[in-house]
Amino acid sequence: MEIKNDVSESDALTISKGASALGIHEFSLLSRIQAGDITAARLGSGEMAIPTSEMERLSKLSIHSLAIPPDKSETVLSDSQLGIKQGWGGLKRQGGETADYSVPGYPFRFTESEIKGYRAAFGVIANEFQSLAELKKQLEKPATVVQSPEKEICTSQIGVWQVRSTLLNLGPSDILLCQKQNDFAVIEKFRDNVPYAKANGNAEILLERNDPREAAAAFNANAKHTLEFMASNQVATAQRVVWGEFQEHRPARLVAAISERCRLAVSDEERISQRQSVEHSNSNKQGHNRGMSI
Repeated sequence: MEIKNDVSESDALTISKGASALGIHEFSLLSRIQAGDITAARLGSGEMAIPTSEMERLSKLSIHSLAIPPDKSETVLSDSQLGIKQGWGGLKRQGGETADYSVPGYPFRFTESEIKGYRAAFGVIANEFQSLAELKKQLEKPATVVQSPEKEICTSQIGVWQVRSTLLNLGPSDILLCQKQNDFAVIEKFRDNVPYAKANGNAEILLERNDPREAAAAFNANAKHTLEFMASNQVATAQRVVWGEFQEHRPARLVAAISERCRLAVSDEERISQRQSVEHSNSNKQGHNRGMSI
């Protein structure tokens, strides 16, 4: 993975904007950065970005010819959608506010002033965070993946491959397990009309193996690393909002809370915690029922 640190924000696009301009999913962009196929930059905020020169190489177009989306606005979500819960009796902070609000995955409470920063920062990454959860679900539960109607992939770049199954739905593309004689490959098939596909072909081989199970397992492992990369970049985006607009409201704690939530979203801990919670609840019910029968 090659990262440049001397690129100004005016000479690069964030991952979100870059992916949109190329017509591909952020997952596709970040996975290729990880593989070393795309050179990225790290902005002062900590966010990953794609230098303008790299965008032009990937699209074979001038940066001015690409449809670059405007800066993303905050998505207004309810506290229920954000997982924010309000209680009472929290510790009183300097200024007279009580810490009555709790958020998922974080043990400490926030005041009304502090929780505004959480709402704003999480609102900016809400769509990407939802996508993160959906992709993780597909990886963990292959039955949820919608199978592609493609039966065969044939391009001048990679030749002819028979599609055996779909591993991941990304929207602008599908990731497919394919076969050519005794060889197996994981191939990303893009929509034909997106700028990236027009410049690079509508299908690219991500990895090859001699066994289909090995190919699928290798992709799954790589994909999990990419989801971690996505989560880390979402934290950097949220951090920019928090430190830029809410410096007076304990920003480090807000970033820590968002960071932990994003980390849990791509780890197995959330699933383990949920299972333990269900088991604990069932145990309590059984104990209660035994008591009633006595």
